[in-house]
Order: sequence, then structure tokens, then C-alpha cells
Amino acid sequence: MLAAAGATAATILVLGISGTLSSWTRAIITNDDNTVEAAQSLVLQETGPGSVVCTSTDGGGSGNSAACSTIDKYGGTAVPLGPGDHQTVTVTLENTGTGSGGLTLTPGTCATSGGSPTASAALCDIATVTVVCTTPSTVDTTTAPVALSALAELTVATTLAPGESTGCTFDVALPASASPQVGGQVATQPLVWTLS
Repeated sequence: MLAAAGATAATILVLGISGTLSSWTRAIITNDDNTVEAAQSLVLQETGPGSVVCTSTDGGGSGNSAACSTIDKYGGTAVPLGPGDHQTVTVTLENTGTGSGGLTLTPGTCATSGGSPTASAALCDIATVTVVCTTPSTVDTTTAPVALSALAELTVATTLAPGESTGCTFDVALPASASPQVGGQVATQPLVWTLS
């Protein structure tokens, strides 16, 4: 009987210990608040005539830079300008990103092509442009027209907040006093918008 009692006690002890030891084979910690945040981004969207839209992210990849050939801010060549004529194009620039930045317009080199091979005048030096932008623009809207070749970088807005936009109108003119030497010439100039 003593032996049976001892065996029973040993069985109970083994079951009790093994039950306790089994809880040591697993330990759990739950991290339930793991987060990561992307930095604020600048995304520039330009809308031109006919509701043509170009966005800086159209270029693909991570460059946030795109070429937009579908918006011609000088009006194109469909209707050539005669002396005293002008044409206007209005575009809207919007910050569709999440961060604020300043907006600038940087002109590239104006190049003249076509016309008479013996011409003594270049359309880039004769045709003028006036750029007028709306609030929150910091461009002086009373600036006199300048030759395409003399157009300098413009600070369009010192701060363009997310969701904020500005409209800019480009008025390109051929002065009434333009020389016939520029007849048939085409002026081409890249314009680069930068939100930074």
C-alpha cells in the first residue's frame, strides 16, 4: 500500500511538473505598433490649354521629373505672327504633393531655325514675351516685355503649399517694327518649372 501510494504520488508529481514545464516552451511578445512614414514630397502638375495635364511624376522612376511637349507656352506655329501680332497661352501650376516649396521658371537658350540663310536678324532677339502670374505669385506683373533671348529665371512663388496653385499667362509678340529679315524663322526655347 505504501508502494502504491508512492507510485500515485510520483505520477501526480510528474504530471504537475510536466504541466508547469510545458508553459516554458513558448514565450510571446506582440509588437502591435510598428510604423514607418515617407518623407513629404513635392509633385508639380501643369495644366495647359485644352485641359492638357503634365505631372512631374510622368517621367516614371524616382526622378520626379518629366518632359512635357504637349503644352507650348509660346503658342506654337499654327498661326505665324506678323509685325504687331501677339498670342497668349495660360497655364496653371499646382503643387499636388504633400510638402511646400518655392516655384521657379528657368528659360533655356532660345534657338532660331528656318528663314533666310542670309538673315541678319534672329527671331529670338526680336520676339518678346511677357509673363504674368496670379496669386500666390511673386512675379512682378508689370514687367515690360523682354526678348525671348533675354528672358531670365523668374521666381514665380516663394512658397507654393500643398494643394495651392498659380496661373501664368505668356504673351508672345512680334513688334510692329520687326525686320523682314526674321520672316519664316521659328524660335524654340525650353522652359523649366522647378518646385523645390
